[in-house]
Amino acid sequence: MGVAAVKYADLHNNRLTNYTFSYERMLDLKGNTAVYLLYTHARISSLLERAHTQDLEPLSINDLVLKDEFERVLALTIMKFPDVVESVVQDLLPSRLCDYTYSLCVTFNEFYGSCKVLGGEQERSRTFLCQATAISLRQCFHILGIEPLYRL
Repeated sequence: MGVAAVKYADLHNNRLTNYTFSYERMLDLKGNTAVYLLYTHARISSLLERAHTQDLEPLSINDLVLKDEFERVLALTIMKFPDVVESVVQDLLPSRLCDYTYSLCVTFNEFYGSCKVLGGEQERSRTFLCQATAISLRQCFHILGIEPLYRL
């Protein structure tokens, strides 16, 4: 986690601005840090493990129900991933991917705090959103050179 914290802190800063090195800021559990992102990924992984997602049949687009505003916002945030990656590559600014990754984690945590995922009427649909979030986070981590954590 320490290496990830340093990598993320370095990549998070725009290459065109001044940079202040601070271990305290890098290892903060709140805010735009690798610790927060990895915690969110571990939280999703734990949730998916409890949901026994390997037993689920694949969802079709008709099975995805987005009734709650938090569900819609999360789905839209996930869908921004390809555009963000294109922008990062085009402008050579990995800080944009860091900003997106943090935004995805914040959006997921708001969703998770407001919507019952396991045991609810919309468990399949919400579990699918959790899976999609985890996949997007792992892709971001891969691009940033950060190893995802599945448990803390």
